[in-house]
Amino acid sequence: MAVDGMAAPGRKGPQKPTDDPSFVRWSKGMRLDGSPRGVTYIVEDYVASGSFSRVFRVRVETTPRTVARSLEGARNRWTKSRGEVFAAKVMRKEDSYIQYTSNGPKEGELLQRLESQQREAGLEPLTMRCVDSFPTKDDVGQEYWCLILEWLDASLFDLVRSNGNRGLHLSMVRTLLRQLLEQLKVLQDLDCTHTDIKHKNCCLVSTEHYMAPSSDGATMILSDPMAKFIDYGNAVFEGAPKPHPIHTKQFRAPEVLLKVHGGWGPASDTWTLGVTGCFLVSGQLIFNSHDPQELLRLMGQACGAFPPRLLLAAEDARMRRCAENIQAPRQPQLASWLNLDRKGPAEAACADLLLNMLALDPSERISASDALCHPFLAENGEGAKVPVPPQGQLPLRRL
Repeated sequence: MAVDGMAAPGRKGPQKPTDDPSFVRWSKGMRLDGSPRGVTYIVEDYVASGSFSRVFRVRVETTPRTVARSLEGARNRWTKSRGEVFAAKVMRKEDSYIQYTSNGPKEGELLQRLESQQREAGLEPLTMRCVDSFPTKDDVGQEYWCLILEWLDASLFDLVRSNGNRGLHLSMVRTLLRQLLEQLKVLQDLDCTHTDIKHKNCCLVSTEHYMAPSSDGATMILSDPMAKFIDYGNAVFEGAPKPHPIHTKQFRAPEVLLKVHGGWGPASDTWTLGVTGCFLVSGQLIFNSHDPQELLRLMGQACGAFPPRLLLAAEDARMRRCAENIQAPRQPQLASWLNLDRKGPAEAACADLLLNMLALDPSERISASDALCHPFLAENGEGAKVPVPPQGQLPLRRL
C-alpha cells in the first residue's frame, strides 16, 4: 500500500486521499454519530468520491424538533421534501493534495454562514444547505469529519452524458444557467469565490424528464429543472489567504494561468460558470487540455486577442509571452464552436451572454447581477421556449 501523499505502485504523481482503500471504511447501516443535535445518521449507500471525501446517502434515525425545524426551511422552490434523506460528506478534519487543501469544519461553517447571511437579509437561501457538521468515526473507529448536506441528484456532467453527450435544449440551458447565476450573485454580493465551479460540481434537485424531438434527435427536457453548486471545500472570502492555482485545469481562468498582479477574485467564478454554460450548449469542454499554453491558445481562438492591460499585469513571463504570440482571429470563434452562429435570436443571445462571461480581462467580465438582466435570461427576453412533452411521454423518466 502506498504511503499517504505518495504515488501508488504503477501510478505517477501524488495520490489523492480517497485513492487509499482504507479511507473511510464503511458498510450499509453504519451509524454516523457525534452530531451536536443529538442525531444519528444511518448510511444507506455509497454515492461518490472526490479528492478528499466520500459521499453517502443517509437517513436520520431520530429527528429532534431542532432538526425538524431546520428541515422546514429546506422545502422551498429549490428543494423538495424527500423524507429525511441527506448526503453525508465524510472527510478528514484537515487534508491536502498537491496545492489543494481540505478543512471539514471550515467548509461546514462557510455553508452555514452563507445561509445565515441570506436569511438575515430576508432572502430565500439559494446556496447548498449544510444542516449538520461534526466529528465522527468510520466502521473501524478511524476519526473523520462529517457534513450533512441537503440531498441532490445527478450532476450536469451526468445529465449531458445521458443526453448522448450532446448539448441540451436552449430552454434547459437558460433555466439552469439562470439558477446558477442567482447563486453566483449571492456569492459575489458576499465577496466569496467558490473556486471550483464546473459541470461535475453543479447538481440537480431532480432528474425527472421527458424526451422531446430536436434537430439532431430526441433531447432530454427536465420537468422541474433546478441545480445547485456543490463542493465549497476551497471557497474563499475576500481578505482571506488565497491559494494558487485554483480551478480544474479545463476551467481555469486566464487571470489564474497568467498569474496576474493582484491575483484572482469573484470574477473568476463567472469564467468557470461560463465554461460550464458552454458545456451545456455543446456537450463538450471547449478548453479541453491540461497544457496551460494550449489553454491560452484555445482562449484566444474562442474569445479574441488578450487585452494589453491583462498582459501587462501578468507575472508569469513565460505564459505572458505565449499569450502575446497567439494569432487570434478577427472575430471570436465561440459562437461557431457552439454551433450558435447564423441561427435565431435565442442562439445569438446565448452566444453573446457566454462571450461576456468569458471576457479574458476579469475587470471587463460581466457580473452575475448584470448577467441575470441579459436578454437571454430576462423574463421577456430572447430565451428559447420549453418544448411540451409529446403524447405518450408520460409518466416522467429519471436518470
